[in-house]
Amino acid sequence: MDNQSPSSQQQGKQRLIIGLLLVVVVAVIVLLPTVVTEPWIADPSASITPIAKTSVSPSTAAEKTKYRQDSQTALAQIIAVRDRLTNQSIERWADFEFRQAIALIAQGDDQYGFGEYRESLASYQQSLAQLNSLEQLGQETLAKALTRGIEAIESAAQTDITIAAEAASIAMAIAPQNQHSQQLELRAAALPQVVEQLQAGDKLLVSKQLSGAEDAYQNALNLDNQHRRAATALKSTQQAITEERFRSAMSDGFSALDQDNFAAANQAFAVAGTIYTNHPSVAQALSQVKTRQSQIVVNRQMQRASDHESAEQWQQALDIYQSLLATDPSLTSARVRTITVNVRASLDSQINKILADPLKLASTSVYNSAQRLLKDATGIAKPGPVLKQQIAELDKTLRQSRTSIDVVLQSDSLTEVTLFRVKKLGTFKQTSLLLKPGRYIAAGKRLGYRDVRVEFTITGEPMPDPILVSCSEAI
Repeated sequence: MDNQSPSSQQQGKQRLIIGLLLVVVVAVIVLLPTVVTEPWIADPSASITPIAKTSVSPSTAAEKTKYRQDSQTALAQIIAVRDRLTNQSIERWADFEFRQAIALIAQGDDQYGFGEYRESLASYQQSLAQLNSLEQLGQETLAKALTRGIEAIESAAQTDITIAAEAASIAMAIAPQNQHSQQLELRAAALPQVVEQLQAGDKLLVSKQLSGAEDAYQNALNLDNQHRRAATALKSTQQAITEERFRSAMSDGFSALDQDNFAAANQAFAVAGTIYTNHPSVAQALSQVKTRQSQIVVNRQMQRASDHESAEQWQQALDIYQSLLATDPSLTSARVRTITVNVRASLDSQINKILADPLKLASTSVYNSAQRLLKDATGIAKPGPVLKQQIAELDKTLRQSRTSIDVVLQSDSLTEVTLFRVKKLGTFKQTSLLLKPGRYIAAGKRLGYRDVRVEFTITGEPMPDPILVSCSEAI
């Protein structure tokens, strides 16, 4: 038996198995009917002995399908986050953590390959959570890099150049399209030259070389127009230069004023005024120039005003006094004379207005006002010839304004005549009325003829001709 070949042994085993199977079939056919005595469908309440299943149930298949789909969804999200982090050069700022997350992806891939979808989903979700945390960490790292870089740039020390460059490199690695990252990179690149210009400006400023310091600070700001320290230093230096120019201009002005060179003084103070608009010192200095100038011309102007008074040219004298006071309100003599001259100028003006239009005296209020003017004028002591003439003319005009004049009106005995504000005259050939000075309107009406209006004025002097009121134009 030991000498049999392997093929002979295999054939013997197959025959033995086939024989056993035939015995089992015969036993089932012969013995099974005698053994099974219960019906095939048992009562529902009866207990059922579980039968071992060798196939996958629908619920298990559905569950596996769901986990497989969820794994695929999580993996798609992972790929998107992983690619974003890779583009942000994550190996520069979180390489170890990123490799851990990648290892979880590989673990999930292995589990997915063996059909362990539930386990692969858990691995993927854990990796996705870590990647999301890294993405958040990337934003925080970017913010810190931007802050650290700006602080180093604004500090502008020689040792800060490297710090700024490293911060800019990290920011550009994480967010190369970010405007702040790009600005930081440009500013960090210019920082060595900015530091050089700032240090030069500081040295020049200490030695009072303001113009040179201004140029250095301006150069620094030209290199980095966002540099706050450069802007502050430039503004401070420019302010110092402005103050120096202002003091120099004011000094020149006072030197000229001491020599009574008013043109030069005004020019110097005007320059100071353009440097500092509305500066109180400039206003005071210009006032001093005007005061000293007025001391030279005030006596001449006062004499001119006195001459106008003597000629009873009150308004001209008043204009001079008011001009002097506008120049120097402290001129007491001009202020005192203004009071008297103002009264005479007002009286002169009012009398001339009445004499220029005496017909206004037809108004009771105007007539009463004119009487008061006459009383005031006659009450002035030592009137000059002009005032005496005005008093005489005003008195005559007042008397004439209340003196009625005989006025003759003529018509055609057919026209109905009305004298407005007086009375209806009816038809007549000729009539006469006593009328006070004033402006009058006579109206005529006649059937079949166009109405007429005749305006005439009575001045107090006799009327040279009759007033004709007649409707003669047929309609």
